[in-house]
Amino acid sequence: MTTYALNGLGRMGKLALKPLLEKGAKIAWINDAVGDPEMHAHLLQFDTVHGRWDAEFSHDADSITIDGNRLPVHQSSTIDGLPLDGIDVIIDCTGVFKTAEKLQPYFDAGVKKVVVSAPVKEDEAANIVYGVNHDIYDAN
Repeated sequence: MTTYALNGLGRMGKLALKPLLEKGAKIAWINDAVGDPEMHAHLLQFDTVHGRWDAEFSHDADSITIDGNRLPVHQSSTIDGLPLDGIDVIIDCTGVFKTAEKLQPYFDAGVKKVVVSAPVKEDEAANIVYGVNHDIYDAN
């Protein structure tokens, strides 16, 4: 099973997290440099745009649990501060790492794929928008 991690829990991060959990994806951890698990649990459960997420939420000092899925919460502002061992796919929703150079630490740590929620304006990156050009993506 593919192991995901989510870096950035703002608007885009929340939009990525919910369908992953609903589809039973294995999420190793979430990271956001601002806020604690209590705040993130509340903001996930009560979204001002999308309404209430109908799920069981709890939290402790280090994690959020959503419908029995415990998600450790990290608060690192750098990629180097994240536990990347065993992560297959990073979903980066920080809006900070938008160049190949800034994303390279993920790959250096062994991450196989990085999905960035913001445009990366470099030839090394495929900017894919579902419904526009998603058919060009080759998972291999």
